[in-house]
Amino acid sequence: MDLRSRLAKRIYREEVKQLASMAQSSFNDREFDEFFQLLYDEETRVSENVAWIMSCFNKDGRKRLINKKHLIIAEVMNTSSTTKARLLLTTLLRQPFSKEEITTPFLDFCLDNITNIAQPVAIKSLSIYVSYQQCRFFPELLQELEAILHTYDGIPLSPGMKCARTKVLQAIKKSKKKSIQQ
Repeated sequence: MDLRSRLAKRIYREEVKQLASMAQSSFNDREFDEFFQLLYDEETRVSENVAWIMSCFNKDGRKRLINKKHLIIAEVMNTSSTTKARLLLTTLLRQPFSKEEITTPFLDFCLDNITNIAQPVAIKSLSIYVSYQQCRFFPELLQELEAILHTYDGIPLSPGMKCARTKVLQAIKKSKKKSIQQ
């Protein structure tokens, strides 16, 4: 059975782990590129399964995705599938961000997701974390993120949102202390 036909069917956690292991270590570059291209498959199940597999990659697999990060960012911004968006944000959360590669459209996308009531909690929470990864290099962007997070002051939040908000506000506070000491 070829990979696409396998991904077109319902897969389970153990199979995802097996496919992730295979993709990140057994695939040569051509096979890995073919696997990655399935992220754009017109069949929703196939593309979501690829996103799920990538979200389960270990350190070696994540290294293979570094040069494809801009493609993942573009896809998360363009997909209409909340499942795929959540899985791609999970994958991006585990990717390193440098000061030089921050893009305004993606940062705006993440910041907008935080306050977008139409977005599921998981996407909002992941957007908080990914926003912080991008903003941490710039004090003015950290201030903007902090202001957005403070708009939720006094509002009951789901456990996921509350945890993400608290952790990022603590990280911002720590970052401010560090910059004052320098």
